[in-house]
Amino acid sequence: MKVGFIGLGRMGYALAANLLRNRGEVVVFDIQPDPVNKLVTLGAVAGSDIKSMAQDLDIIFTMLPGPKQSREVVLSPDGVLSNMDAGKIFVELSTIDIDTVDEMARAAEAKGIRFADAPVGRLATNADRGESLFMLGTTDSNFEEFQSILLDMGSTVLHCGNPGSGTRMKLINNLMVLCYCQLNSEALVLANSLGMDIKKTFNVLTGTTASNGQLKEKWPVKVLKGDLSPGFDIALGFKDLTLACQAAQSSGVSLPVGNLVRSMFQLARNAGYDGKDTSSMTEFWAQANDVPPPRC
Repeated sequence: MKVGFIGLGRMGYALAANLLRNRGEVVVFDIQPDPVNKLVTLGAVAGSDIKSMAQDLDIIFTMLPGPKQSREVVLSPDGVLSNMDAGKIFVELSTIDIDTVDEMARAAEAKGIRFADAPVGRLATNADRGESLFMLGTTDSNFEEFQSILLDMGSTVLHCGNPGSGTRMKLINNLMVLCYCQLNSEALVLANSLGMDIKKTFNVLTGTTASNGQLKEKWPVKVLKGDLSPGFDIALGFKDLTLACQAAQSSGVSLPVGNLVRSMFQLARNAGYDGKDTSSMTEFWAQANDVPPPRC
């Protein structure tokens, strides 16, 4: 089966590289030429445009920054679903809103296209190593085949339910992940302000029930080492919090903590933290409180 991958940002590039390594030939496309050219040197084929890819290929993955880009690439007249034939496979890997994913599912079903949403979990460094987790939304009948395809890019596939459930699960997951960013930051900045040894503090926090995966796995290799380069950009974190808060509003559920953390992310963005990792919320919170950034 001929495979295509659209969207070669930080995470998309890693996934496409894994797909290429395991599939042998992949057609890739991005509006930025550099990641396309890099993958071409590894054996990929550069796609000329989205419409022709949809017409020519059997499976297409998209990994895009947000709902606006996904709608343009997937739902427009020159997009993926308008130009795919019945029986082909389309998998949306992007983190988008529930209205958009549901519209994709309806459009795919109307044309007989086999559809799944499979947003990505774990860190960008996990994706580099082929260790991504996918939250898969697809029918029971499609699960085994879609799982085998996704395992060409990662190591874990969790079936969350029918199409659209992968996106819903990702919003729930990232709500918790991003709220931890603020909580971890407050705890570590408080520890620094109280004169605590950060290494000892970290060992306690990761050795008790206070621990969380973000603090344990990400903080030691990112902000606590002074590395603010984006694995998961603050701007994308803000986008995901916004999507979760919007989903809650549409279903009549209150998210007081989620909305507050979204405001904290907005403050960090206003302070110039776009383009930095979500763990740099700790750096921002230290700066906001005139406390030295914690390091260990």
